[in-house]
Amino acid sequence: MPLLTVSTSIEITDKNLFLKNCSRLVSKLTNKPEQYVMVRLFDQTPMYFNMDHSPSCFIDFKSIGSLNPPEMSKEISTFISNQIGIPANRIYICFEDINASNWSWNGKTFG
Repeated sequence: MPLLTVSTSIEITDKNLFLKNCSRLVSKLTNKPEQYVMVRLFDQTPMYFNMDHSPSCFIDFKSIGSLNPPEMSKEISTFISNQIGIPANRIYICFEDINASNWSWNGKTFG
């Protein structure tokens, strides 16, 4: 049920490793089993932020509960900086707590 979407202007060379590391992070942060975590990656996405084209990143983090943006923001920013080298001041993160009745898996909603 947690979904992390990472859009970045740079190319991620080892996409599979990056996705796996993101999945582990999301599972840890939400305390939800990794088997329910989905991660999407859109690299080499043209971006313009703070009046220039320097490497940047937009993260969309959705989950049914288990989100704590004030506590998660720094850890996610640090993770992205360490993984792909984009500084925290070039990263936006959007958190969205989804109602269980609006999220479906295996043909059924969670609530």
